[in-house]
Amino acid sequence: MRLHRLLGIIMLLDSRGIITARNLAKILEASERTIYRDIDILCEAGIPIFSIPGPNGGYSFMEDYKINSNVLESGDAVHLLLSSMGIRPEKNTEMAQQLKNAIIKLENSISKEHKEEIIKAKERFFIDSEPWWHKRVQSKNIDIIKKSVLNLKKLKVRYKKFNGEVSERILRPYGAVVKNLEWYVIAFCELKNDIRVFMCNRIENIEVLDESFNIAENFSLETFWENSKQQFVKQASSKIEHNAYPVKLKFYEEKKQTLQGFYIRSSSKVGETWIYDIDMISFQTACNVIFPLSDRMEVLEPVELREYIVKKCNRILNLYKTR
Repeated sequence: MRLHRLLGIIMLLDSRGIITARNLAKILEASERTIYRDIDILCEAGIPIFSIPGPNGGYSFMEDYKINSNVLESGDAVHLLLSSMGIRPEKNTEMAQQLKNAIIKLENSISKEHKEEIIKAKERFFIDSEPWWHKRVQSKNIDIIKKSVLNLKKLKVRYKKFNGEVSERILRPYGAVVKNLEWYVIAFCELKNDIRVFMCNRIENIEVLDESFNIAENFSLETFWENSKQQFVKQASSKIEHNAYPVKLKFYEEKKQTLQGFYIRSSSKVGETWIYDIDMISFQTACNVIFPLSDRMEVLEPVELREYIVKKCNRILNLYKTR
């Protein structure tokens, strides 16, 4: 991680001429204290960096000192490709620093005019991948998994399932998928003798083995993921079906938006009314949602829900009659 950050500092000094420790820290997502330590390390290694005082000062190379840091390597191309696919690395990982370095190299290889456009875009667009109300769990194993996927190396993992069951497995990682900022590894599991999907943040321990493997020629990561996704949705739907609470409602005007968030099984217009068959999950949920709207809709089925609404309305009516 530090090595890639040191390279980032060298490339930024090479491309920007003069740059402050604050800007280096901002670009490389490190503290200013860390940047000062890194510059000391570079100076000790013989890199001719000097400090320029004053409001327009910062750090710079000695005059006429240049390095060839603009050549994109194969690893840089991979990181840029992943970024273009919308796959953002976890913060403070080797992959994140390598991507920053690849972007700096790309900036250095283009004209001054285009470089200014890229810098302007980076300053004016920002992606915040954190949710509002809780902290997203970051996986610390992404760098290891990425290398194993690219190098076809087996992994020995300790994996914790959703139900808390923990097992040790040998995996042959065929690929990785990112969905809603969550990382999944698609791997052949030697324990189950099958290709499975593993959530990366449920991997408690991980070790790269010195064993290689081959992926079947007819394996397609995208096809496997799509099929797995459909199967997961189907299984989840069948569980919901088991706990479903079907309700038939009559509206005297179109109110489909009122039912937003519930699964509408079917709908039809009968004369001047609309009939909806809706899954309202449970009797209690249906009571809580429908009663406040009972002046705008009529419950047709089930009978128990209809009777609940009628009884509650009568209790309210009797309460007001007594005054």
